[in-house]
Amino acid sequence: MRVGIVGGGIAGLTVAWLLGEAHEPVVFEARSRIGGNIRSIHVQLDGHEVSLELGTQDISPGLFPAHRRLLRELGFTARQFRPIPSSLSISRADRRAFLATAHETDGVWGRRPVLGPAARALDLFLEQASKWEEEDVDWTVPLAELVEPLPVPARLKRNVLYARTAALFCCSIDQARELSARGAAAFYVGGSGDPGWDQLAPGLEAAAWALAAATPRLTLRVGTEIRRVRREHGLYELTDSGGRTHLVDRVVLAVPAYAALAMLESLAGSGRVRDVLAAFPYVDTSYALHLDPVYMPRDRRHWSTSNLIVDGEWCESCEWYRPVHGPDVFKSLVAHRAEPPGVCLYRAGFRHLFLSPGAVRAQRRLTAFQGRGGLYFAGNHFDWVASQESAVTTALGVVRDLAPESPRLSLLAAAAGGPGSGGSPVP
Repeated sequence: MRVGIVGGGIAGLTVAWLLGEAHEPVVFEARSRIGGNIRSIHVQLDGHEVSLELGTQDISPGLFPAHRRLLRELGFTARQFRPIPSSLSISRADRRAFLATAHETDGVWGRRPVLGPAARALDLFLEQASKWEEEDVDWTVPLAELVEPLPVPARLKRNVLYARTAALFCCSIDQARELSARGAAAFYVGGSGDPGWDQLAPGLEAAAWALAAATPRLTLRVGTEIRRVRREHGLYELTDSGGRTHLVDRVVLAVPAYAALAMLESLAGSGRVRDVLAAFPYVDTSYALHLDPVYMPRDRRHWSTSNLIVDGEWCESCEWYRPVHGPDVFKSLVAHRAEPPGVCLYRAGFRHLFLSPGAVRAQRRLTAFQGRGGLYFAGNHFDWVASQESAVTTALGVVRDLAPESPRLSLLAAAAGGPGSGGSPVP
């Protein structure tokens, strides 16, 4: 079969990699680079070249087992995974931290924890979220139903529990109340014990190019934006932005819901699936890589790998890369900052899935349309919490149905039983 895969992110490239030994995958990517929301930036700092992530950044061996197995199959070694000494600070708008969590490496970095009521509030939240995980509370229950009964002062519910979640999902603090409770806590309580978090030293974009290089029979068309999907004489006709048409036997839309929705407007009989795609909500935001510590706590002893500032309706993060990569460089949400970074290296905008109960229901409804007429959907927005793991597991789901004889399928299928698949909101 000739399979048209729209979207050159990890989901689309994994579908191609799984199919390439037996079929002919053609990947169409609108950008000039592959990787989807991955933006690996190579910079010279302090005399060394480092790869820093402007988009997707953290990966977990415990929470992302299928993704980790894929990276191993592609030849990435243990030395290329750099562990993150995870710590968290939360500050007011004046950048004075009222929470700085402890970590065993605090002595190395001269850190001093700030605990007290904010830390206790966080512990109570994680304890209750773990109970909900064990009880398998439905993913359509909103975060407010988990947070509000907790014996925590209202100001800490807002400035710690909702604020931390708002920074993760790039929404306002009030909007965070409406998120899926299980989704909001998935990265903190999924799996058993501490799942651990890493960053890939050569950059996650290296994984995207490794997938492409390892895919037999692959045709990769970058800079080719598919605008329209139609069915003609038993084949799919894909029309790109230049007016060129491409005929394929099957189609995999490995793009966000809003992009898939636009492509299917001309496909006869697609009204119901387009209604489902329209139910996925998104939020717009932007990130910057910068050299000045403008969003870090005033007191360097409170600097953490993740640093949040609560300012009015918003809480935005600043990631400190030095404990992982060496140089003092920062990645920050900058959509709602009072002032921009002074020494900005790169900036880019993104659209994030807003994982509300409505989004969870849309994920579940979409499964009923998977494979109908040879049309498939893959991507990190369509299962679990948007992540590299859900990108891989949705690709596995497509190939199990599309080409169950794929020789590579069994390599990843055994690993795909962790929290990122078995703990999914999609039955």
